[in-house]
Amino acid sequence: MKRSILFAFLCLVAPSLGAKEFHVAPSPSNEGNGAPDAPFGTLVQARNAVRAYLQSGKDIDKDIEVIVHDGRYDLSKTLVFNLSDSAPPGVSIHYRAQNPGKAIIAAGKPIRAWKQPKDDPPETAASARGKLWIADVSKLMAQGLRFRSLYDGEERLDRARAKGFVPTSECPSPSLAHRWEDLHTLNFPEGTLKNWENLDDVELVIRPTQQWLINYLPLKSVDVEKRIAKTAVAGTYRLDRVVRKKWEETAWIENTLEGLDEPGEWALNSRKGLLYYWPKQERPNKNITAPGLRELIRIEGKNNEALTGDVPVKGIHLDGLVFTGGDRDVWTKLDKGIQHDWDMYDKGNAMLRFRGAENCRVTRCQFRNAGSSGLRIDLYGQGIHVENCEFAHLGGVGILLCGYGPGLKDVNRGHVIKNCEIHHIGEMWYHSPAIFIWQSGDNVITNNYVHDLPYDAVVISGVRPRYFEIYDPVKWKGYLIPKTIRENMQVIRHDEVGKPTQAHEVLKFAHARNNLIRDNEFHNVMEMLGDGNAIYLSCGGANNQIQRNFIYRSTKAPNEIRFDDDQEYSQVSENIILGNGIKLKHTNYIENNVIIGNGISIRPETARGATIKRNIVISTLKAPNFYNTNKATLTLHQLMGLARPDYNIFYSSEETKGLAYFKKIKSWGQDKNSVFGKPGFVDAKKGDFRLAPDSLARSLGIESIDVDRIGLEHEPTFQRLRKEGFDFLENPLIKKPH
Repeated sequence: MKRSILFAFLCLVAPSLGAKEFHVAPSPSNEGNGAPDAPFGTLVQARNAVRAYLQSGKDIDKDIEVIVHDGRYDLSKTLVFNLSDSAPPGVSIHYRAQNPGKAIIAAGKPIRAWKQPKDDPPETAASARGKLWIADVSKLMAQGLRFRSLYDGEERLDRARAKGFVPTSECPSPSLAHRWEDLHTLNFPEGTLKNWENLDDVELVIRPTQQWLINYLPLKSVDVEKRIAKTAVAGTYRLDRVVRKKWEETAWIENTLEGLDEPGEWALNSRKGLLYYWPKQERPNKNITAPGLRELIRIEGKNNEALTGDVPVKGIHLDGLVFTGGDRDVWTKLDKGIQHDWDMYDKGNAMLRFRGAENCRVTRCQFRNAGSSGLRIDLYGQGIHVENCEFAHLGGVGILLCGYGPGLKDVNRGHVIKNCEIHHIGEMWYHSPAIFIWQSGDNVITNNYVHDLPYDAVVISGVRPRYFEIYDPVKWKGYLIPKTIRENMQVIRHDEVGKPTQAHEVLKFAHARNNLIRDNEFHNVMEMLGDGNAIYLSCGGANNQIQRNFIYRSTKAPNEIRFDDDQEYSQVSENIILGNGIKLKHTNYIENNVIIGNGISIRPETARGATIKRNIVISTLKAPNFYNTNKATLTLHQLMGLARPDYNIFYSSEETKGLAYFKKIKSWGQDKNSVFGKPGFVDAKKGDFRLAPDSLARSLGIESIDVDRIGLEHEPTFQRLRKEGFDFLENPLIKKPH
């Protein structure tokens, strides 16, 4: 019976389709048959038509085209492409915008029944009195829609935020296990919190103890007299003041009427089913919408926790589409965090998600203006290409590659992220990297333009040995990480890793290896948080290559490229860095880079066997400092002995001081063949970092860096900056307003 219905459907559509092309245009009507002059009205109809065509039993040997006409497609639920939608061998299924950038996929629920109250609620802020508008959204609440973002068209509106404060408690030993004790308790200053009637709507936003992340935590209880609050979900660390940073505001409350004190802000009371809004104009616009989804499209095959048995969806190509308006992620007690809870493991919090997919493509798409992340590839994922796309103004991560947790299963790899512009990412979850590679290897990240970020640009990481109770004797000792915490502990495949006792036994399960980060432009990263970098590697796996990137104008990065804990056997080469240089830990290799600003930081964690060779280091400090360390356990010259520096060239405009520092290095018996002097660039001020034939640098075996291959292919970085008159020798350590 079902088969006869299927063929009847095909008879209806096939004559006008030529059996390979379908059309879709947004329409409330379901009467179209997919022809150019009678398109389907929804993406679901188009997907179903393709699915029926694939299942017809015909010998399909040509690509299938779904032409997505201009307009906005608001989804009521996530559009899922499963194994029934997979392309036959040698065939691709294209969902292509008729005009790139004009086919918009969203999930907005319109809010139009606005009223201005005769009397403001008593808790209304003084500045907002007489300016509030209220909408009854109880029907949306009844549908389970409890949104954390709100939009005026595509503009994401600010949720009400109260004045910030600093918690009154301090973690007794933030580098040890104390940081994971009592993750639900906030000690707050007088007058900052109260026991609101809709307390479960109210969220605490906090940088908990550490400076490299932010948490959104719903409140469970507030004791005003004792000034103690409890959260319904655990923080990543204790909810204490941030250590080693004197920020005036490290926590605040969101979604209360008291905090709604500026135009464009809103607050939701889900108990009353009321939405409060102070419009920027005289009254609310007609295109105010609440997001109904975080995940708009999911391409999902069969994922099997066992070592084998995954069956991926193949051959789907999305081209020229716009993804917008997803809601902000909300943590639950079931979430499993990956490093520092910078994102969650296997979670539907990105607008486009591949979960069990292979040989798919995303080209010329835009991911913009959303509280959620842009794109993620989870669990089994191989050969996904993301090219010529833009990711902008997102609440979370730009792109996440997230394989299975540490174990024998290594099936997330071989992706390409190329020629994309990624900017203004992490506008809600400040810690969100532009590109986050976790337990995913053999990926190529090339020719991207990444800028204006609150935190890191690229992260390559896995799970460190100390989560397996294996501790570096230099730094981590004397405590156990609680097995109950969200970060990392819930993702380890314990049956496969056994009971390792040495770090090298764990590192073989670190699958973020053999990644290539090359020819990218990074600037204005680290605009908000602390202890981060443009490019960051930690326990990712061996043979990661950071090659020929240009990094400049980082705001708060202590180092632009950083090897962190348990990162081994990877290389940084041919990069041009205007800023705070490179941090070395463990057995890694720094070769043939140009560093203008600060130099190279060496840390004591098993640095033996590392190399620092054939680099050009130009200090712009008044007191030149080509090397540094922040550890007193070993002297700097002992650390340099572990890193074997040689054949480097050093220079400073403070020549007398610079030469004195260089002679000190020599007196330690280090950099035996290195020299002090001008490297011999053709014209560094104008970005010509080629080395003259008779340059001092060439005599040491240092090679010129082909800078014209860096950046977007259609607008190479150095060509663009030269036209703009960019001064490549401006002091990168003097921070300028942005």
